[in-house]
Amino acid sequence: MNCYAPEYLNVLNAFPENFARFITRIPGIATTTDRNAVIAALTPAHEAVLAEGGIAPKMLRRAQQVHGNKVALVGDIGCSYPVEGVDGLFCGGKADCCLGIYVADCAAIWIYDPVTQSRALVHSGKLGTQQNIAGVTLESMRKILGVNAADCIAVISPCIRPPHYEVDIVTMIKQELEDAGVQPQNIIDSGLDTAADLDTFYSYRIEKGNTGRMLALFGRNPKSSAE
Repeated sequence: MNCYAPEYLNVLNAFPENFARFITRIPGIATTTDRNAVIAALTPAHEAVLAEGGIAPKMLRRAQQVHGNKVALVGDIGCSYPVEGVDGLFCGGKADCCLGIYVADCAAIWIYDPVTQSRALVHSGKLGTQQNIAGVTLESMRKILGVNAADCIAVISPCIRPPHYEVDIVTMIKQELEDAGVQPQNIIDSGLDTAADLDTFYSYRIEKGNTGRMLALFGRNPKSSAE
Protein backbone atom coordinates (compact mmCIF):
# COMPACT_ATOMS: atom_id res chain seq x y z
CA MET A 1 0.00 0.00 0.00
CA ASN A 2 1.05 3.59 -0.60
CA CYS A 3 3.48 4.72 2.12
CA TYR A 4 1.13 7.62 2.88
CA ALA A 5 -1.77 5.23 3.48
CA PRO A 6 -0.55 3.68 6.77
CA GLU A 7 -2.20 0.80 8.58
CA TYR A 8 -4.20 2.98 10.93
CA LEU A 9 -6.08 4.33 7.88
CA ASN A 10 -6.95 0.83 6.65
CA VAL A 11 -10.30 1.04 8.42
CA LEU A 12 -11.20 3.96 6.12
CA ASN A 13 -9.49 2.81 2.93
CA ALA A 14 -11.19 -0.58 3.23
CA PHE A 15 -14.24 1.22 1.83
CA PRO A 16 -13.61 1.51 -1.94
CA GLU A 17 -15.23 4.95 -2.03
CA ASN A 18 -12.60 6.43 0.30
CA PHE A 19 -9.27 8.12 -0.34
CA ALA A 20 -7.55 8.67 3.03
CA ARG A 21 -3.90 9.65 3.28
CA PHE A 22 -1.43 11.15 5.74
CA ILE A 23 1.59 12.71 4.02
CA THR A 24 4.49 12.78 6.46
CA ARG A 25 7.96 14.36 6.21
CA ILE A 26 9.13 14.84 2.62
CA PRO A 27 12.87 14.11 2.30
CA GLY A 28 14.99 16.85 0.75
CA ILE A 29 12.59 19.73 1.46
CA ALA A 30 14.26 22.37 3.62
CA THR A 31 12.24 23.52 6.63
CA THR A 32 11.69 27.12 7.70
CA THR A 33 9.88 29.16 10.33
CA ASP A 34 7.76 30.69 7.54
CA ARG A 35 4.64 28.51 7.40
CA ASN A 36 3.49 29.78 4.01
CA ALA A 37 6.91 29.34 2.45
CA VAL A 38 7.32 25.79 3.66
CA ILE A 39 3.82 24.83 2.51
CA ALA A 40 4.61 26.28 -0.92
CA ALA A 41 7.78 24.16 -1.04
CA LEU A 42 5.85 21.03 -0.03
CA THR A 43 2.91 21.59 -2.37
CA PRO A 44 4.33 19.81 -5.46
CA ALA A 45 4.96 16.65 -3.42
CA HIS A 46 1.52 16.90 -1.83
CA GLU A 47 -0.17 17.39 -5.19
CA ALA A 48 1.67 14.33 -6.52
CA VAL A 49 -0.07 12.22 -3.88
CA LEU A 50 -3.42 13.66 -4.95
CA ALA A 51 -2.58 12.89 -8.57
CA GLU A 52 -1.79 9.26 -7.69
CA GLY A 53 -5.33 9.04 -6.36
CA GLY A 54 -6.77 10.63 -9.50
CA ILE A 55 -7.73 13.83 -7.66
CA ALA A 56 -7.10 17.22 -9.28
CA PRO A 57 -5.49 19.87 -7.04
CA LYS A 58 -8.46 22.18 -7.71
CA MET A 59 -10.65 19.72 -5.79
CA LEU A 60 -8.65 20.19 -2.57
CA ARG A 61 -10.55 22.02 0.18
CA ARG A 62 -8.58 23.41 3.12
CA ALA A 63 -9.30 25.19 6.40
CA GLN A 64 -7.57 28.35 7.60
CA GLN A 65 -6.85 26.60 10.94
CA VAL A 66 -7.08 29.25 13.63
CA HIS A 67 -7.09 26.89 16.64
CA GLY A 68 -10.81 27.34 17.19
CA ASN A 69 -13.82 25.03 16.96
CA LYS A 70 -15.71 26.29 13.92
CA VAL A 71 -16.32 23.90 11.02
CA ALA A 72 -17.63 24.32 7.48
CA LEU A 73 -19.57 22.29 4.96
CA VAL A 74 -17.72 22.19 1.62
CA GLY A 75 -18.40 20.56 -1.72
CA ASP A 76 -17.57 20.44 -5.39
CA ILE A 77 -18.21 24.16 -5.87
CA GLY A 78 -15.40 26.12 -4.25
CA CYS A 79 -11.67 26.65 -4.46
CA SER A 80 -8.46 25.41 -2.88
CA TYR A 81 -8.02 28.59 -0.85
CA PRO A 82 -8.53 27.98 2.88
CA VAL A 83 -12.03 28.45 4.28
CA GLU A 84 -11.58 31.37 6.67
CA GLY A 85 -12.03 31.02 10.42
CA VAL A 86 -12.51 27.25 10.57
CA ASP A 87 -10.53 24.25 11.78
CA GLY A 88 -12.75 21.48 10.46
CA LEU A 89 -14.31 20.59 7.12
CA PHE A 90 -17.05 18.14 6.25
CA CYS A 91 -18.85 17.09 3.09
CA GLY A 92 -21.63 14.84 1.84
CA GLY A 93 -21.00 11.38 0.47
CA LYS A 94 -21.42 12.34 -3.18
CA ALA A 95 -19.01 15.28 -3.07
CA ASP A 96 -15.90 14.77 -5.19
CA CYS A 97 -13.83 17.31 -3.24
CA CYS A 98 -10.90 16.21 -1.08
CA LEU A 99 -10.55 17.62 2.42
CA GLY A 100 -7.09 18.69 3.60
CA ILE A 101 -5.68 19.61 7.01
CA TYR A 102 -2.06 20.58 7.81
CA VAL A 103 -0.50 19.48 11.10
CA ALA A 104 2.91 19.58 12.79
CA ASP A 105 2.15 18.19 16.29
CA CYS A 106 -1.61 18.83 16.43
CA ALA A 107 -3.93 15.92 15.66
CA ALA A 108 -5.91 15.43 12.49
CA ILE A 109 -9.16 13.51 12.94
CA TRP A 110 -10.78 11.64 10.07
CA ILE A 111 -14.51 11.00 10.61
CA TYR A 112 -16.49 8.74 8.27
CA ASP A 113 -20.13 7.68 8.23
CA PRO A 114 -20.47 4.49 6.13
CA VAL A 115 -24.25 4.90 6.01
CA THR A 116 -24.36 8.30 4.28
CA GLN A 117 -20.70 8.19 3.15
CA SER A 118 -20.28 11.66 4.68
CA ARG A 119 -16.72 12.65 5.60
CA ALA A 120 -15.00 15.11 7.90
CA LEU A 121 -11.42 16.12 8.58
CA VAL A 122 -10.60 18.11 11.69
CA HIS A 123 -7.59 20.01 13.04
CA SER A 124 -7.53 19.37 16.80
CA GLY A 125 -4.63 20.87 18.72
CA LYS A 126 -4.64 21.87 22.37
CA LEU A 127 -7.02 24.83 21.98
CA GLY A 128 -9.36 23.21 19.50
CA THR A 129 -9.55 20.09 21.62
CA GLN A 130 -10.34 22.15 24.69
CA GLN A 131 -13.19 23.68 22.68
CA ASN A 132 -14.55 20.23 21.72
CA ILE A 133 -14.07 20.61 17.98
CA ALA A 134 -14.65 16.88 17.43
CA GLY A 135 -18.04 17.10 19.11
CA VAL A 136 -18.92 20.29 17.23
CA THR A 137 -18.09 18.60 13.94
CA LEU A 138 -20.29 15.59 14.63
CA GLU A 139 -23.17 17.78 15.73
CA SER A 140 -22.87 19.82 12.52
CA MET A 141 -22.82 16.64 10.46
CA ARG A 142 -25.96 15.47 12.26
CA LYS A 143 -27.85 18.70 11.70
CA ILE A 144 -26.86 19.23 8.07
CA LEU A 145 -26.24 15.74 6.67
CA GLY A 146 -28.33 13.54 8.96
CA VAL A 147 -25.28 11.68 10.25
CA ASN A 148 -25.69 9.42 13.29
CA ALA A 149 -22.48 9.49 15.35
CA ALA A 150 -23.08 5.88 16.43
CA ASP A 151 -22.49 4.83 12.81
CA CYS A 152 -19.24 6.79 12.47
CA ILE A 153 -15.61 5.71 12.37
CA ALA A 154 -12.99 8.14 13.70
CA VAL A 155 -9.21 7.95 13.25
CA ILE A 156 -6.70 10.07 15.18
CA SER A 157 -3.44 10.90 13.41
CA PRO A 158 0.09 10.89 14.79
CA CYS A 159 0.45 13.91 17.07
CA ILE A 160 2.56 15.13 19.97
CA ARG A 161 2.00 13.21 23.19
CA PRO A 162 3.34 12.98 26.73
CA PRO A 163 6.15 13.02 27.78
CA HIS A 164 6.97 15.44 24.95
CA TYR A 165 3.87 17.53 25.68
CA GLU A 166 2.15 18.41 28.91
CA VAL A 167 -1.37 17.91 27.57
CA ASP A 168 -2.71 14.51 26.52
CA ILE A 169 -4.90 15.70 23.68
CA VAL A 170 -5.56 12.17 22.39
CA THR A 171 -7.30 11.10 25.60
CA MET A 172 -9.41 14.26 25.44
CA ILE A 173 -10.28 13.68 21.78
CA LYS A 174 -11.35 10.10 22.44
CA GLN A 175 -13.62 11.22 25.26
CA GLU A 176 -15.16 13.96 23.14
CA LEU A 177 -15.84 11.50 20.32
CA GLU A 178 -17.49 9.08 22.74
CA ASP A 179 -19.51 11.87 24.34
CA ALA A 180 -20.75 12.78 20.86
CA GLY A 181 -21.94 9.21 20.32
CA VAL A 182 -19.10 7.47 18.48
CA GLN A 183 -18.73 3.87 19.66
CA PRO A 184 -15.40 3.25 21.46
CA GLN A 185 -14.56 0.33 19.16
CA ASN A 186 -14.90 2.68 16.18
CA ILE A 187 -12.24 5.10 17.44
CA ILE A 188 -8.81 4.25 16.05
CA ASP A 189 -5.72 5.92 17.46
CA SER A 190 -2.55 5.80 15.38
CA GLY A 191 -0.62 5.65 18.66
CA LEU A 192 2.27 7.58 17.15
CA ASP A 193 4.10 10.56 18.68
CA THR A 194 5.31 13.15 16.16
CA ALA A 195 7.92 14.45 18.60
CA ALA A 196 9.49 11.00 18.98
CA ASP A 197 10.31 10.37 15.31
CA LEU A 198 11.67 13.33 13.38
CA ASP A 199 12.79 11.05 10.55
CA THR A 200 9.14 10.43 9.75
CA PHE A 201 7.24 13.42 11.12
CA TYR A 202 7.50 17.18 11.56
CA SER A 203 7.26 18.52 15.12
CA TYR A 204 6.67 22.21 15.73
CA ARG A 205 7.70 21.91 19.38
CA ILE A 206 10.86 19.83 18.98
CA GLU A 207 12.03 21.73 15.89
CA LYS A 208 11.20 25.04 17.60
CA GLY A 209 9.02 26.26 14.75
CA ASN A 210 11.60 25.57 12.04
CA THR A 211 9.53 22.77 10.60
CA GLY A 212 7.36 21.55 7.75
CA ARG A 213 3.73 20.42 7.74
CA MET A 214 2.17 17.01 7.35
CA LEU A 215 -0.99 16.90 5.25
CA ALA A 216 -4.03 14.79 6.11
CA LEU A 217 -6.32 14.10 3.15
CA PHE A 218 -9.81 12.64 3.01
CA GLY A 219 -11.98 12.48 -0.07
CA ARG A 220 -14.05 10.37 -2.39
CA ASN A 221 -11.98 7.95 -4.42
CA PRO A 222 -12.69 8.77 -8.09
CA LYS A 223 -11.54 5.30 -9.08
CA SER A 224 -14.46 3.77 -7.19
CA SER A 225 -16.92 5.69 -9.39
CA ALA A 226 -15.24 4.45 -12.56
CA GLU A 227 -15.40 0.78 -11.63
